[in-house]
This record gives sequence, C-alpha cells and structure tokens, in this order.
Amino acid sequence: MVLAPLADYTHAAFRTLVADYGGVGLFYTEMLNSRILAFGSAARDPYLLPGRGDRPLVAQVVGGDPDVVFRAVARLVSLGHFSAIDINMACTRGAIQRFGWGVSLMKDSFRAREILRAVRDAAAGLPLTVKIRSGWEHDLPELLRFVRLLEEEGASAIVLHPRSAREGFRRRARWEEIRAVVREVSIPVIGSGDVFSPEDARRMFLETGCAGVMIGRAALLRPWIFRDTEALLRNELPPGPPDPFSPLGRLADLMKEFLPEDMAFKRFRLYCFWYLQNFPFGFHYLKLIQKETDLNSMLKRLQGLLAGERFPAYPARPVMIR
Repeated sequence: MVLAPLADYTHAAFRTLVADYGGVGLFYTEMLNSRILAFGSAARDPYLLPGRGDRPLVAQVVGGDPDVVFRAVARLVSLGHFSAIDINMACTRGAIQRFGWGVSLMKDSFRAREILRAVRDAAAGLPLTVKIRSGWEHDLPELLRFVRLLEEEGASAIVLHPRSAREGFRRRARWEEIRAVVREVSIPVIGSGDVFSPEDARRMFLETGCAGVMIGRAALLRPWIFRDTEALLRNELPPGPPDPFSPLGRLADLMKEFLPEDMAFKRFRLYCFWYLQNFPFGFHYLKLIQKETDLNSMLKRLQGLLAGERFPAYPARPVMIR
C-alpha cells in the first residue's frame, strides 16, 4: 500500500500521522519543484524533512529542464534519507502545464526521455519511479507506447492514474488501463484512482494484477485507511476508527513540530477542507473555523464541533475536490 504524493498535504507531519496508524509500505513526498530544489537551500527546508516512520520515502520531483532536474535530484540524493526518486508526469495544474511540466511531458517523448536520463544519472543508483496519467487524451495504444519508453529508459516502477489530463477527476478511473499496462511491461505497476475503501483496494489488486495500490484523497479523509486495508487483506478485523477529534489534534502537534508556524496554520486549515467531509455538517464546520486566526483557537473550536460525531462507514469519498 502506497501513500500518494499530494501537493500541500503529504508533508512530514501528515506522513508521520499516517505512519502512526500503520499499513503503508511506501511513502511519497508532496510534489517538489525542481527549480526551487536546484537553486534554493535544502537546510531545514520543511518540504524536504523526513518524518518519523515514513520509510521507505520517495521524493517526487516535477520539472521540464533536464539540467535543472539533474541538479535537483543530486541535491535530494545528498540528503541521504530518500529511498527512490519519482518524476511527476501526471500533474494537471495550470501553472505546471504552462511550464510544459507534469502530464505535458507525456506529449513530448523526446523531452520525457531527456528528463528520465537526467534523473537516472543524478540518482546515484536509487530506483526511479514515474507517476503518469492515461495521457493528455484518452488513447490506450499511445499510453502503452509511453510506458514501454519508461521501461526502456530505466524506470523501476510506474504509477498510473488512469484518467486523461483533460478528464481531471470528472469520470471514473479506468482500472482496465492499469491491467493493460501491467501486461505490457515487466516492471512493477502501482494503481491509483477511485480507491475510497479497503474493499476498493482489494478489488483493484484482484482486477488489475497491480503490484501496489496508491491512495490519496481517501487518506486525507481517513489517514488510517491503510491500516484497515491491511487488516482486510489479512482477513482480520480492523480496529475501530478513532475519536473524530484525535487525528486533528495529533496532526496539529506534528505540524507544530515539523513546519514553520505560519505554514502549519495554513496547511492545517487546508487539511480541514478534506477531513471535515467525513461528517454531515462538515462544510458548515469548515465555514465556522475559517473565522479563527490561529491554530490553537481553531483546534479548540473543532474539539467542540466534533464532540459526539461519529465516522460513517466506508467509502471515504470526498464530495468536493481541490
């Protein structure tokens, strides 16, 4: 089971929270900008800090200039706590697309090869993974051609989110494309997309033959979903869910430990957008806490709001996404 790279969310504090619950075999950082990595200072950079228990840890890099990406990866390798490097060829954010990064690289095989070679040269023997989508448009033959390219250029594993760039999250994930990629390449394939419960994860394993299942959005709602999935796969009963406030209190403490004060407050408020979707009045609670101006007052308000709440049964499916 794999924790997805989620920009603004899978920082050291959140990874530590997920690790505390257990069930994760591979952790990803949030997306790291190659330009900032290449030319900034890595000393105590909160984006680069390891958490506790979040091993093995994969650093995900986004970029489009091979020389810059080489320098960024070399810096990551020098830190010594990353077990692998991932190249993001899946991000659909507008700012990323304007640079020709992320999923745009799937439209440019020549530049994709150059990026892969730069990472391989800089990675000093660390495994290289690549996170991709189905492509810019839905085109299975082109997707299969692209994954063969990734394997030829030394990728150790492929992570596939089977939606096209244009689709965003608007339609169901095509798990049959994961199965097709598994059959096309000899390297491990990790599946991603529409896994909102332990049962979904088990079904993805069975239907696609993937080597691993990556969970992102559902982990923001239920950081213990990996633990529950592990129990299901072992035919065991999972522990019950925690008290609704306790994950927030624990995460706030971890954010204070790992992140600068201002960053911790902003990231915690962002996280609440997802976590509060567990509850029928979650969006009302979200509006109420926006009035708070510091983390401690927000926590106090949340503790009162969540008293008496209970988690509904899976699936942990978000109503809204960002």
